[in-house]
Amino acid sequence: MSQLFNGTWTIDLDASTVWDDGTKRHVRDDVGQEIITLRIENKVQDYEVLYGDSPQIRMGYTATYDDPQWVSYAVREVVSASADAESEIAEFKRRIKASDGERERHFKVGNSYGLVRLVYVDEYTHYRVSKSPETGEAQSIMLRRMAQDGQSYLATVLDIHGIVYRIRKFVRA
Repeated sequence: MSQLFNGTWTIDLDASTVWDDGTKRHVRDDVGQEIITLRIENKVQDYEVLYGDSPQIRMGYTATYDDPQWVSYAVREVVSASADAESEIAEFKRRIKASDGERERHFKVGNSYGLVRLVYVDEYTHYRVSKSPETGEAQSIMLRRMAQDGQSYLATVLDIHGIVYRIRKFVRA
């Protein structure tokens, strides 16, 4: 199994978009920042993300490729400088288009953001399938595809209706 994805990755905000249901088009992704650390060894992926900038949310999981078991993608920490962290989280969810409906996500420490499974295709390509920890219903599918030079990858997320919901480019830190 390839370890091509091992390392720390930062989002390229100029090359990242999110679907806006109101305008029915892709718009700038206002996540602020996203730093991902991937470690893959013996078919096991350890994934941690520092998501956002106000607040910053630390989440992660450890999962084995092609294992039929669902694992928790857990919220590990929420770092906020605000006196009203709940309002800051609500504003962040609005900014990233995850505040309501079937795309709503919850950022509560100790809770699962989603249940995930990983699919290994080849050294440049793998998928992460996600379902709701509350209902068990599908949430999304993400294709992670490495560039040929190994210095960047695209994470393309499809929602349950097949809409390309997020396109994020990450560059090696």
